[in-house]
Amino acid sequence: MTHEEHHAAKTLGIGKAIAVLTSGGDAQGMNAAVRAVVRVGIFTGARVFFVHEGYQGLVDGGDHIREATWESVSMMLQLLSPLKIRGQKFHMQCLVKALPRY
Repeated sequence: MTHEEHHAAKTLGIGKAIAVLTSGGDAQGMNAAVRAVVRVGIFTGARVFFVHEGYQGLVDGGDHIREATWESVSMMLQLLSPLKIRGQKFHMQCLVKALPRY
């Protein structure tokens, strides 16, 4: 990637926002996917938000939507495994409880 392409990639998300939520059954690799979405979003200049309580949190808004940071997903893969979140109706709800709040 050239310097110009690198700079262009870092500005693709400026002025945009991404909401991250999950719900439903178990999905291998979901923690890694959430972390990748957050980090790529931040890298490109977008604002990234976690939605607590799944789809209901998206509808309710307010405190259910919190801005994500690079640090908020830094230990995600080491601290959480699919076994720890299995059986939860809304996986992001469980996931966000284990992450620090900013």
